Amino acid sequence: MKIYQLIWSYECKPETAAEFEKEYAQNGAWFKFFEPCDDFLGQDLAKNIETGHYILTDKWISRASYEGHIAENKAEYDRLCEQFKALYEKETLIGRFETVSW
Repeated sequence: MKIYQLIWSYECKPETAAEFEKEYAQNGAWFKFFEPCDDFLGQDLAKNIETGHYILTDKWISRASYEGHIAENKAEYDRLCEQFKALYEKETLIGRFETVSW
């Protein structure tokens, strides 16, 4: 089975880093938004120990599952995006990936 992954990069202000970690890590608001979907496999948040930048990886059964969940919950997705955008200075989608094997 291949796993669909979205990998994001975030640059945060030092004064918002703790709140960012709370909302974007396991059991944060974003995890809770995705968790009800059976095809959501989890997420990982990692912090670069030299720069303080973050990498977030969302894992799904398929691209269709991810896009379907977003479409079905668009209002809540948009609300969370708006609510948390003050926690980072820059958000970049590094890419959409699929595991070679799993």
